[in-house]
Amino acid sequence: MLALTLGMAVGSFAAAVERPEGFVALRAVDPTIRQDIRYATNGNFTRSVVPGYVSPACILAEPVAKALAEAQAALKPQQLGLQVFDCYRPARAVKFFVEWASEKGKPDPDYYPDVARNKLIAKGYIAARSGHSSGGSIDLTLGRLTSTGFEALDMGTDFDFFDPRSHTRSKAVSKQASENRQLLVKAMEKAGFANYDREWWHFRFRKEPFAGKTFDFEVRE
Repeated sequence: MLALTLGMAVGSFAAAVERPEGFVALRAVDPTIRQDIRYATNGNFTRSVVPGYVSPACILAEPVAKALAEAQAALKPQQLGLQVFDCYRPARAVKFFVEWASEKGKPDPDYYPDVARNKLIAKGYIAARSGHSSGGSIDLTLGRLTSTGFEALDMGTDFDFFDPRSHTRSKAVSKQASENRQLLVKAMEKAGFANYDREWWHFRFRKEPFAGKTFDFEVRE
């Protein structure tokens, strides 16, 4: 699921062509955090590049990026590190997801193996609003730092796997995957983030500065 409703209050719509003041590229704050921005590629559940993603960059409200850097620093002594999948998400991308999920289609074994495409909204996996659009939510995973780079830990499912097995405390994944999920949750909670319990990868910064607002500027470095 996309955690599209989490942390999203009814608020103002703030569209902008350029990146608004108060937002930063994560790479400028902490270039050691790996980035695998799936929606800027066709390697996501829609099988296409998502509108609004001009380049594969993580953009966040500045306090959120700094808090994420704190989490990264705390993990480093354990030879662990973070990898982000999605950060700020333009409103046009959310609208695209809803339109995409309104069309008929068979289940996809990689992303939604037991649900038809046009049932994803009814099942609560996709909704019309997203906490990501305020720059205060993030999707990410945890990995081990090795001599050759980064080795993602086993989390039981992939990012954006629309299935109960993606619930943070699901009993349908291995003991190791459960432990890895809790390791990620604890690291993020210590840095000021709250996990969405239906998505092990989704976290909201508790003190996000633009809570309740929706932005629609493009994702680019």
